[in-house]
Amino acid sequence: MHTAPYKETSLLVDLFAKQFGRIRCVAKGYRRPNKKGGTQTLFPYTEHQFSWQGRGDLKTLTQAETLQTPRFLKNECLYAGLYVNELLYRLLHEHDPHEFLFEQYKLFLCQLNNGELDQRNLRRLELSLLEALGYGLNLSTDAETGFPVDPSSFYRYVPEHGLVKTKQLDATSISEFLGKDLLSLSRDDFSEISTLRVAKGLVRSVIDFYLDGRQLHSRELYRQYLKTDFKDDNISFKGDSE
Repeated sequence: MHTAPYKETSLLVDLFAKQFGRIRCVAKGYRRPNKKGGTQTLFPYTEHQFSWQGRGDLKTLTQAETLQTPRFLKNECLYAGLYVNELLYRLLHEHDPHEFLFEQYKLFLCQLNNGELDQRNLRRLELSLLEALGYGLNLSTDAETGFPVDPSSFYRYVPEHGLVKTKQLDATSISEFLGKDLLSLSRDDFSEISTLRVAKGLVRSVIDFYLDGRQLHSRELYRQYLKTDFKDDNISFKGDSE
């Protein structure tokens, strides 16, 4: 998910392992040039088989072998990959396995590798991450009354509390959501574009709450990318931008 220089010749590496969750390792010598002038490489977005040792939280990487052809994402797919990796790096706790989330993450990366950025699957992955962290969203019940969400009413979402009906209905508000769309989202029904837009606004606000002021560098990189005029007809981009 993430690498950073460590001492003179090593890397500090954060891995997402199916049975172990987020693991932090020191990859010793990975920045030291070899006889051919290059360095050892760990490929992002690519499944590896890793071995490590050590009793503390910081492990020592002892082996890394790719299990597939290395992936090199392009354009919007690259920025989606950067975003997802940074999100997992920021929010996942160490040594806390999430096998279902891992499989969804793996599938999403496979789709990105094929040049397919489907915003519905990105929102599903974000929701699964929140669920895995214990922050799952109840989008079918009014948190204050306990009554089912009214499809014709507007609600705002209060993190760690739930949905609260708003007194003044304002369809233009970015923090108020129509009950109909919330119910569709709770059923994983993205058949209407309004549901996808609600999912983007709602999930982003909740994620920002749990980031607790930490900025995602991938968002700024994507904003800079959108200022360019470059387009690639081979990229399939479904839905709104991240």
